[in-house]
Amino acid sequence: MLLFGHTYVPSEPFYHIDSIEALRHTPSNSVVALFFTPENLDIIEHLRLNSIRFALHVETATDAVIAENLGASYLIVLPKHGAEIQKVAEHYLFDAKVLGYIDAEKDLENLIEMRLDGAIFSDAMIKINS
Repeated sequence: MLLFGHTYVPSEPFYHIDSIEALRHTPSNSVVALFFTPENLDIIEHLRLNSIRFALHVETATDAVIAENLGASYLIVLPKHGAEIQKVAEHYLFDAKVLGYIDAEKDLENLIEMRLDGAIFSDAMIKINS
C-alpha cells in the first residue's frame, strides 16, 4: 500500500491546481492534482501533452474509467467510493493507482480493509493558487 503524507513515511507532495497558470508555480517533476470535471479538461489535456504526472479526484466508477483513459497516474477517492472504484481498477487492470483521501491515521484501517492501492493524507496536498 502506498502512503502519501503519513508522518513516518517520506513521500512527495501533490500540488493541487485549478488552472494552467497555477501549474507554473509547482516544482518540476511534481505530481499535480485536480478535480475531474468538464471545466478541467483543458488542463488535463495540457498535462498529457507535456507528460506531467497528475492525479484526478473522482467520485464514480465511470469517472475512474475516463480518468484512466486520460492518463491519470493516481485516482483520488473519498473512502465511501473507494471499494467500488478499486474493484473496477483491478478488473480492468488500471495503470493508475487508487488512493483514498483521509485526514488522520485512524482512517487508514478502513482503506486497508478495502484493499485500496494507497492512501493520501490531507497533509500531502499543497494548494497552489494562480
